[in-house]
Amino acid sequence: MVCPSGSRCGWWRWVVTFATFGLFVLTRGLQYSFSILFVSLQEDFHSSSALTGWLGSLSIALTCLASPLCSLLTNKLSSRTVAILGVIAFCAGLLTTSFVPVPTLGYMFFTFSILTGVGSNLATNSSLALLLDWFAKANFSRASALALMGSTAGMLAFSPLLTALITHYGWRNALRILSGGILVIGIADGLLLADPPSTDDYARAPDESPGVEKHELESMVQGKQVHDDGCIEGTDDEARETDDKTTNNEEAHISNQGSLEVGAERHFRGRLISALTNPEAWAWYLASVFSYSGWTFFNINYASLMHGLALDSNQIASVIVYFALAELGGKFLIAVIGDRLPFLYLYLLMASCLLGTVVLGLMTIAKTFGVMVLLAVGAIYDVTGDYVLSLLVIAALFVCALAALIFIPVRRRINQAVHVV
Repeated sequence: MVCPSGSRCGWWRWVVTFATFGLFVLTRGLQYSFSILFVSLQEDFHSSSALTGWLGSLSIALTCLASPLCSLLTNKLSSRTVAILGVIAFCAGLLTTSFVPVPTLGYMFFTFSILTGVGSNLATNSSLALLLDWFAKANFSRASALALMGSTAGMLAFSPLLTALITHYGWRNALRILSGGILVIGIADGLLLADPPSTDDYARAPDESPGVEKHELESMVQGKQVHDDGCIEGTDDEARETDDKTTNNEEAHISNQGSLEVGAERHFRGRLISALTNPEAWAWYLASVFSYSGWTFFNINYASLMHGLALDSNQIASVIVYFALAELGGKFLIAVIGDRLPFLYLYLLMASCLLGTVVLGLMTIAKTFGVMVLLAVGAIYDVTGDYVLSLLVIAALFVCALAALIFIPVRRRINQAVHVV
């Protein structure tokens, strides 16, 4: 579906923004609340923390790793179609997961990890790419920040909802209820996604008439008769000369277009090689991997950590809600003042990694509900029997990310000093 042309269509871009926000709520919100489902799965299947945690980790990883598939489908289909297919795959994953029998937890790597991860990727990435088309000229940072808040708002909504459904109906029925609700709401949300109007839609305003154009052409071309279809009557020689010029122009346009495509391909290859050989780019990649690996543990093992501290399900849900509120507030603050920071975004990421290290260090001594609220993790837990070593390892990941980020401005200053000398 393409939005109608004209100024009446301008406000629809914000409809697309809120539709993208809704898709992030429905998919990423439930994925980031996996730590609540983690406890129920481990109790029912008697599985290790490492194996159970991999279900959620792989699902979250595929929200990025499946991006080439999303790009391929978006080129073949519309963004709205891809988003709806993503919602269907996501709900199919939830529904089939609810029928996996005990003790065959391995089937969930397909039903939950792959289907929900790929479905979430198709739904959110296609809508976010469409959002970039709508805000190609301006305000994309604000629109994307608003859309990305959906993942945190989803945590805020699904944490108490998932806890209540599991408490009253069990985790299997909870997934069945959520799959049906998300399917209905998600398809309705996806139908709001529309492509922005093309430039051809603005060629003629609705109130223009051929008669006005005819009189204007007759006044511009003296001694010629203008037909109702806009054609100007002339001699055969003039028509033949015009046809020759048109043919030459078309051939020149095709030649120029081919040259532009070759130039664009060479430009892309040059940028790719430059990125792969740039030490600063690799430092950024490593920092992103380390930091995201650290934060992912909050989405996977956070509830298990609190369950080991003898917190009940309501307290666990409350802590996750407070965690989501703090994250939502941070995203909103960045959306408001992000373009007005007197320093580079890089230093803000450094502060984030440093704060994550401090919080994880404090969590190793946190034992009560109040402390966990104020402060608002896998294989090592199975070996040691607690999460202390796990938290220290995650803190080390943040330290590595911080070191990689520090490398970038230090290298730039060294290069500037060398050039000055």
